[in-house]
Amino acid sequence: MKIIVAGMPKTGTKSITAALRTLGYSVYDAEENFDFCYDEWMKIMTVGGTPEDFKKMYENVDATCDVPACYYWEEMLKAFPNAKILLMVRDTEEEWCTSMHRQLQMLANCGLYSTISRLSPHCTRLQNFLNNGIRIAFGSVPISPWHTYVPNEQSLKIAYRNHNARVLQVAPKNQLLVYKCSQGWPSLCEFLGCQIPEEPFPHKNKKGEILKNSLPDEKPGARQIKREITMSLCAVACGIGYIAYNAVMASFMFC
Repeated sequence: MKIIVAGMPKTGTKSITAALRTLGYSVYDAEENFDFCYDEWMKIMTVGGTPEDFKKMYENVDATCDVPACYYWEEMLKAFPNAKILLMVRDTEEEWCTSMHRQLQMLANCGLYSTISRLSPHCTRLQNFLNNGIRIAFGSVPISPWHTYVPNEQSLKIAYRNHNARVLQVAPKNQLLVYKCSQGWPSLCEFLGCQIPEEPFPHKNKKGEILKNSLPDEKPGARQIKREITMSLCAVACGIGYIAYNAVMASFMFC
């Protein structure tokens, strides 16, 4: 592990993931942590983990980002004491809180996501994974099918404030960069000792648009979810057909 991204969700985690990959780093974002480290993370988030757990999980990975990894940055630093720490921030608490609230509300109240979670065991696992991460971060579990998410802005702001304050207090100053994605390549590349790429700095997941692109065909997890949905719908269709057939046959018997 070379880089620990300690920035909270909605501070530019998707953008920094894309940027680090452009610079040649292998990155485990939330999707990869779910796909490849699900069992390890569920253990860590429920009963705890050790530096050895993180060493095994990330021995061949350059960086990790987003939930739940960003909340365990301090434990990861014990496993990788020479790693650089990247703390992304927004201009104000209010800006971050508005963005975070929008993302949580979209996840909680998305009818498509709720339906998929009922049809796909893989998606149910993803929901459990995200809920545990949100529980660790905010002490609540807002993502639930057909459940209205009620925001607690004060709680969100306190979580953001406390997390950032802890990083600033504890992280070694010579290994830490406090960064806004609006700064682009220069300060990031200087911190990492990389050349500035020719392509523009990426800006991803604006206004929570991640849900619009959440099931790209090339993602292994997405393909599994689609297979499970197809099988579930086929099973439902067969069940309806069987019931209809029995109903028709019964009607003939009483004619």
